[in-house]
Amino acid sequence: MPRSTLPHGYAVVQLDDTQWYPLEVLRLYSGDYPDGDIRVTILHMSNENREWIPAHYPHRDDALQHVQAHALQEQRFDHLHWQQFTTKSDVYLERCRHFLDLIEEITGRIPNVHRWMSEVDVSIEKYTCSCGVSHSSYWDSSQMTIEDALQRAAEYAYSHRCSCTATTAQEYEQLIAVNS
Repeated sequence: MPRSTLPHGYAVVQLDDTQWYPLEVLRLYSGDYPDGDIRVTILHMSNENREWIPAHYPHRDDALQHVQAHALQEQRFDHLHWQQFTTKSDVYLERCRHFLDLIEEITGRIPNVHRWMSEVDVSIEKYTCSCGVSHSSYWDSSQMTIEDALQRAAEYAYSHRCSCTATTAQEYEQLIAVNS
């Protein structure tokens, strides 16, 4: 019967009490330890009283399953951490400010921006243009970064603006040509 492999950074050991213990093995580098300092930690589990105790099992396979479940949980947590980091990234603040200003100029409203764990929501409330035309609200939650979400909202506002909000010379000339 082939043995299951251990994820990188984990081990299982059998101690004198004949129990198998799942371990996490970290190598930390510093100026004092340029080749790395190895830290070994026994993984924990909760007992029937919901207290955290060092995990131990009578069989190696049980300890191995604990290690694999812990490694998978850590991998998911790491993925979620990077998603959150990306979602909260304000790397291009000047571009975000530009999109906010553009949306406010077109709609007269500042969009609502909400950061969630894995995406960014941008919404623009329903508004009425200065010429009396009513525009429906806008909502999008499929973007990973604030910049991307604001860019899509600005593109939406720009493509759904009234002809009365034409601001460039070219737009003004097109407006005059249509109304002539």
